[in-house]
Amino acid sequence: MLLALIIALGACSEPVFYMISVEPPIKDPKIDGSPVNFIVFKDKVYTASGRSIYSYDGTSFEKIPSQPGGWILQLAATDSHLYALCFPDSGNTSLKRSSTAGNWEDVTGVTDGYNMLQSVYADKNKVFIGAEREGNFIILYIDEALDLKFNALTPGGTKENPEYLLCGIAYDSVHYYLCTKGNTIFLTPITGGAVITNSKKVDDAAFTGIINIDNNTILAISRNGYLYNATGADITIVPDISIGSDRYSTGALAVWIDPNDPSKKLLLAGRQDSLVYTVNSGYTYGYMELELDSGGIKADRDFVEPGRADITSVADNDYDRYVSTIGKYPVNHIFQTPKSIDPEMTLFASTQKNGVWSYRIRDGIPQWNAEE
Repeated sequence: MLLALIIALGACSEPVFYMISVEPPIKDPKIDGSPVNFIVFKDKVYTASGRSIYSYDGTSFEKIPSQPGGWILQLAATDSHLYALCFPDSGNTSLKRSSTAGNWEDVTGVTDGYNMLQSVYADKNKVFIGAEREGNFIILYIDEALDLKFNALTPGGTKENPEYLLCGIAYDSVHYYLCTKGNTIFLTPITGGAVITNSKKVDDAAFTGIINIDNNTILAISRNGYLYNATGADITIVPDISIGSDRYSTGALAVWIDPNDPSKKLLLAGRQDSLVYTVNSGYTYGYMELELDSGGIKADRDFVEPGRADITSVADNDYDRYVSTIGKYPVNHIFQTPKSIDPEMTLFASTQKNGVWSYRIRDGIPQWNAEE
């Protein structure tokens, strides 16, 4: 019995020792803490953590000379302005903007008392803001072509709702899709004004993010990791696809393109571990991959962990190194740099509390590690 026990313990320890052997030393991140999202503005990538905004020109992240002031909660960008949602040392949150990533100015307007701004998203010349008052949320917007102040949308004929916190936007050739953390996605026309024309409600969903994956295919993801196809006519669940049982979506979504073969594409989705600990739930954070093709989601595909399929964002058969690095950390945002900025199309991630990470060749080995 003793011999059998020794053999059994030895067999169990082998995977542990192997995982330790492939885990690279973790670097000290240049951008530490809990970084916000990534955005592109005038041929640079921007992110922030704490009180500081950083820009990336394809070489390295550097702190920008002029900061907007306060704790930075989120970034957004139109064609002409960089926006920063900030929390000052006292008072309510504020939205600031700059045309040069410097010389910041306050964005003002009528908020109808919804002065606690919670989220901001932008595209082209429109900005959408999630704002809160006494537990209820409203969607504000800015149309830079018409007015530089806040205006209030009226979602579905209802002005306020505790589930209307804006958590993402996407657009096709006709509509902006305004995704809320409840079970509603609002539609507003790209042209012809900013009045809500329709709203779509899915009773069993609690959305965390939304994305246009290509060819005007809009996908939203729910907290429990299921995908929904959103169109101007309906919202329908994508059958037989999820990030896994007892796992949760962080809302992080990005399309990854193979730098060497643009026909190879993946949808990346941030994953959170189970809220109830079990023997099977340790170290299952990071992100998941779903193969795409010219028609959207490739037929008969489901989410898999990086390194498990032929097309993957990490090196072939590199699942174990993925698990021992970023697979241990929750990912709030994930972003691939456009080739026009970085020929390597570096993949970045904002971890929940371990700073900005990137997938690069380090010490001769491609690996996820903290961005230095």
